[in-house]
Amino acid sequence: MTAPTWILHASGLNKQYGPGCPRCQQFTGPAHNNSQCPVCNTVYACVDAGFTLHQGEVLGIVGESGSGKSTLLQMVNLATAADSGHIWYREPRTPDADPVDLLQMDAYRSRHFRNDRLGIVYQRPELGLNMRFTVGGNVAEKLLLANWRHVGNIRTRIRELMEQTELPPERIDDDPHTFSGGMLQRVQIAKALSSSPSLLLLDEVTSGLDLSVQARVLDLIRRIQWEQQMTMLLVSHDLGVIKQLARRTIVMKNGHIVESGLTDQILEDPQHPYTQLLVSSAL
Repeated sequence: MTAPTWILHASGLNKQYGPGCPRCQQFTGPAHNNSQCPVCNTVYACVDAGFTLHQGEVLGIVGESGSGKSTLLQMVNLATAADSGHIWYREPRTPDADPVDLLQMDAYRSRHFRNDRLGIVYQRPELGLNMRFTVGGNVAEKLLLANWRHVGNIRTRIRELMEQTELPPERIDDDPHTFSGGMLQRVQIAKALSSSPSLLLLDEVTSGLDLSVQARVLDLIRRIQWEQQMTMLLVSHDLGVIKQLARRTIVMKNGHIVESGLTDQILEDPQHPYTQLLVSSAL
């Protein structure tokens, strides 16, 4: 059986906020349960992080608030600049082409890559949607950035996406404020999928939703992943969400990756004390 092709390979990713000082290493990191140096106040949001993501795979990133998981996701999204490191990308449509280091792209190429090859769904819909636009207008915005120009084709594509994400197509011109939280997450998913991205980024997509709504959103994401073999990077503090969606998982604490491996293995036999604490608190 042929091994799956990797689509993303990140290594040595670092992000800090502050100048740093000789005492930082003495006071920060998982062993000290601290991301901020008490001497110079530098925050180490991500330290020497790396992972490999294969085509059609869902990779989970789990950790408590402030662990660095969202920073890592936003560096992949090219929305937060890494201080150092590499994110190598291999285009699935041309797997024989040489990989490209996303962090070495200029501003124009970076913006084009985000619009065309990445899709992202945020925890808070107002971060991923323009609440002054109609539902259809929000999806059209990404299509226009991906060089769609024919209004009829755009509206047809939006209706297809609304059906795919279980939204009523007749509400294409409705105001987002008239939609529930779960429906707004579906609008975000429709927008994220509109350009047929090669990678979907999910940032705490079910946090704040009622349990029944969470279940329906997770079912939708699972179905999309299965039908389209969509590659996904999933950030969550909820091990239940990670267990349902991710084949492999990275555990982060204080900006560091402390454990990684198959999700089932991590949940059944966690090795790092912090992972053991997460698993036991979820039981």
